[in-house]
Amino acid sequence: MARKTKGARVLTVLFAFIATTGIAAAQQSEINNSLSEIESFVATTLGQIGVIVFLVGAAAWFVSRKHADRAQWGWRGMWGGAGMIVLSVSYNVFVTLFENLAPGMVMPWIAF
Repeated sequence: MARKTKGARVLTVLFAFIATTGIAAAQQSEINNSLSEIESFVATTLGQIGVIVFLVGAAAWFVSRKHADRAQWGWRGMWGGAGMIVLSVSYNVFVTLFENLAPGMVMPWIAF
């Protein structure tokens, strides 16, 4: 009788371990999906705002004529928007680089 109880305990512990492992894997997948969506949103938003700032700055700079203050702010806005566009592209490259640095992705022959 004691042997059945021990076997039932082992089976219960094994089942609980498998269930929690499956839940943890599902949560990890959900977290990865959420982080990918956030990364995509940040990169897209940064690029779009950069384009808008660049265009508004260029318009202010070209239309400023003899107003030095307006020309200065237009010039700054134009270069700031260009910087945001470059940052958006660099952000995508940076994130992709670190996603591929997982073991076995960059040098698969070294994977353990």
